[in-house]
Amino acid sequence: MQSNEQASVEFLPIDSIRKSPTNPRKRFPESEHLELVASVREHGILQPVLVRPWPDESGLFELVAGERRLRAAVDALLADVPVLVRSLSDDEVLQIQIVENLQRRDLHPLEEADGYKALADRGHPLDQIASEVTQTRSYVAARLKLCALTDRVRKLFFDGQLTAATALIVARMPADLQDAAAKEISTPDWQGDVMSARAASAHVQRTYMLRLDQADFKTSDAELVPGVGACGPCPKRTGNQEDLFGDVKSKDLCTDPACFALKKEAGAAQARAAAEADGRKVITGKEAKAVSPHQYSALTGGWVKLDDRCEGDPKGRSYRQVIGAKAVRSAALLEEPHAGKLVDVMQRADLKKALADKGIQVRSTAQSNPAQSAENAKKKAADAYRGALFQQIREKHVETGLDDFDLKIVAVTFYRRLWNENQKRISKLYGWGSTAISEADFAKKVDEFEKNDPVALARLVMDIALIDESVAPSYQTGKPELLEATARVRGIDPAAVRKQVESDMKPKPKEKPVPVTKVPATSAKPPAKAAPAKKAPAVKKTAAKPRTAVSTPVEQPDSAKPTLKRSAKSKEPWPFPNTGHP
Repeated sequence: MQSNEQASVEFLPIDSIRKSPTNPRKRFPESEHLELVASVREHGILQPVLVRPWPDESGLFELVAGERRLRAAVDALLADVPVLVRSLSDDEVLQIQIVENLQRRDLHPLEEADGYKALADRGHPLDQIASEVTQTRSYVAARLKLCALTDRVRKLFFDGQLTAATALIVARMPADLQDAAAKEISTPDWQGDVMSARAASAHVQRTYMLRLDQADFKTSDAELVPGVGACGPCPKRTGNQEDLFGDVKSKDLCTDPACFALKKEAGAAQARAAAEADGRKVITGKEAKAVSPHQYSALTGGWVKLDDRCEGDPKGRSYRQVIGAKAVRSAALLEEPHAGKLVDVMQRADLKKALADKGIQVRSTAQSNPAQSAENAKKKAADAYRGALFQQIREKHVETGLDDFDLKIVAVTFYRRLWNENQKRISKLYGWGSTAISEADFAKKVDEFEKNDPVALARLVMDIALIDESVAPSYQTGKPELLEATARVRGIDPAAVRKQVESDMKPKPKEKPVPVTKVPATSAKPPAKAAPAKKAPAVKKTAAKPRTAVSTPVEQPDSAKPTLKRSAKSKEPWPFPNTGHP
């Protein structure tokens, strides 16, 4: 390869130079390009571009390095440019472009990754590439992995919605999951922030990666799914690619849920076949659904899971441990309809006999656990009381709707059920601070509203009811149905609001400020004398107020306070006696 000293500077017509198809730089920011054009017009090309003779075409040259300068020269209407002409092989061209061009400013990581991939496609091993570009092996491996991004995710990355770190987290995933994961990572939360690299890593591990040590199939079986191989040496196992999964603590995680599901299904089929070959009953389909109607409830039809704790065993062992492996081989196999797992089950009568053979007598629940029986009876009595009380409250409900006491109950109930982030939003909305306030403090605020501003109390209830839909969640794409329905009832057109918001969010060209002309003070008309104010009902007076954050309502004179009619039940004790309720 010729050095710069061995190659002399020449001037070639711009029309004789062609852009290189292997140049990793594909994006050229407009603002920087215009600055360079202005500089070239004034000073010319100060540093020669590097070219080589175009293969098989005499008189033409391939641009090896300096595309930004050549583009600027074209727009500056230069006829020719200074060049260094070298005789270079394809590998030498690519290596120069990687080393020279990739060190330029503002090169996007994806362009850098494409450059490394071009070297890899020409047979350069990872360690050799790292040496050629003077980077670490892990750095180059991470950049190369970015080439696995789907087109949609690449666009998000180029648009700045993903960082190099979060893009790598997505690139490690199977292509069919990348779009969903990238959308979840890049969707702003209620504060307008997207996930950090640490949060994105935790989210992907929690949502998309699967623990191999808890798999329901033999991870060492290379023939379980033809053509897939065993899980241990699989490159999709986190422990086999430390250069890419350095942020993942566990080395035994599967990053391909689709393959995991295939192996799980194949393992279940093997277990069913083996059970049927041994003459065991296999419960599947509708029969399994009837035996296990709910995921976390006990089985029906007299069936018992052998992994449940054995009743009456002083050591607290499971039924499986007590009856032994020989007895387990006669148990039935249940394919759980919820988790998809295969579990050993046995009829209670057969299990009782197997336990008796081991010297354990199974008693009824009431006999074996008197404390549990008493607790069940206590709960049953409490349920009966609550149910009767709830029914009588419904029968006594006022026909005119909710009164102030009802609204307070509803407000506190709603607040209890809000997520912490939504409680924070309510606090900020009403000027109570940036953190969620306690339930007791919230009840004090509710008391203040009831005392000073009943209409604001109703507004608070609606704010709490709708606050969850005021921010788009990252885990689903449904419409804010309650929010839009409430808007329509209030005479607001959701479509018009959406259109206006989208219009406001579009970037607008900067306008020159218009000089403000001062209006003489004498030209201002004196304010008209206000007519004597008439005493108005509290509802109308409060409704005219703008919806602003309220921390502590202003105390009104007794003469200005509305007289509120309260139903009999509104005199019942408020469940927060320390909040100042009268």
